Amino acid sequence: MAKTVPAHPDSAPLSPDATTAVLSEADLSLAAQIRSQKLTYLSERKLAALAATCRLLETRAVPGAFIEAGCALGGSSILIASVKATDRPLFVHDVFGMIPPPGEQDTPEVHARYQQIVDGQSKGIMGDRYYGYVADLQTVVRHNFERFGIRLEERSVSLVPGLVQDTLHPAGPVAFAHIDVDWYDPVKTCLERIFPHLSVGGRIVLDDYNAWGGCLKATDEFLRSIPGQYRCDNSAGPMHIEKVRD
Repeated sequence: MAKTVPAHPDSAPLSPDATTAVLSEADLSLAAQIRSQKLTYLSERKLAALAATCRLLETRAVPGAFIEAGCALGGSSILIASVKATDRPLFVHDVFGMIPPPGEQDTPEVHARYQQIVDGQSKGIMGDRYYGYVADLQTVVRHNFERFGIRLEERSVSLVPGLVQDTLHPAGPVAFAHIDVDWYDPVKTCLERIFPHLSVGGRIVLDDYNAWGGCLKATDEFLRSIPGQYRCDNSAGPMHIEKVRD
């Protein structure tokens, strides 16, 4: 369960709600459909904020690929793929199976949550089967894209299976990253490897900043290492980070 966390000391207004004016009725309808089909844990408000951020980056022509790390059943990836430019690459990183174990830097509630999962006691989205228990999850995610009319190759979308520690190596500029990998080690890996490639004006969204202690710890440690290069806002729950200089 998410907990109340004070605003980050470097927080500045980056409110996701302020950008939702760039969304069309079709965008909002798509977010609602993704929720109704139980393809994401994200609320419609969080989905709208993601879509609005991607639309804003397209409008500003911020160069680089889009990345999602941790996609579950693909709901947020489907939304991102739908609002980005067709030729802008979207790399979707996931183990496409059982979530990896947390590490020594993760907090007690994280380890308790993981134990619940491995014990087979985790509930899925809106009471469905937990996605980590689904066989051949990568094929399921691909089919979910196709249900929304998205052919991966035609929309420049790549599914990248494996641990981000093994697979995430950006080769060029990055405009946007949605990091939803829960635990300390993968979050730290994502930040350390993505931020150096993030274009000025590009954004990173960390969904679990206010939810899991390992994500919060990894993010705060990383941000302390890059003073003056970013502005951030965690007032709406997820942490939004914008790069302001190299």
